[in-house]
Amino acid sequence: MGRGLRYWLAAPEASPLDPCDVPVALGALLLRAAASDYRDVLGEAALIDAVLARRHDLTAAEAAEMRATCEAVAVWAPETAIFAALLCEAVAYRDRLALALCLCDVLAADPAALVLAEAVLGVPQGALTRDLREG
Repeated sequence: MGRGLRYWLAAPEASPLDPCDVPVALGALLLRAAASDYRDVLGEAALIDAVLARRHDLTAAEAAEMRATCEAVAVWAPETAIFAALLCEAVAYRDRLALALCLCDVLAADPAALVLAEAVLGVPQGALTRDLREG
């Protein structure tokens, strides 16, 4: 996993993103965000592991392994804003929403998580607060 995603990152306009690569791509995007503008929100690997575990129903060890794969992909990804824009076009809204809801759940609906979800995952804060109330 990840090799096909690296090729897609080199030429995203050449072919669609393989659905099997979506979880790793979104995880890599979270890592990119954590390394840049959102260090205060997601600076700890344990938080990203918790988000990945919740979203994909993983054990702590499986989530750490997935994060390692995401880290390998994140090295090849463009800067955060460009990567986010690419994934907002290539990844279905429902997949981005599901990850955003897990992010908000893990971070106990921290307002910074809502901002991150909108800016990086392309999920409007209003949609998240509505889903969190209904959830």
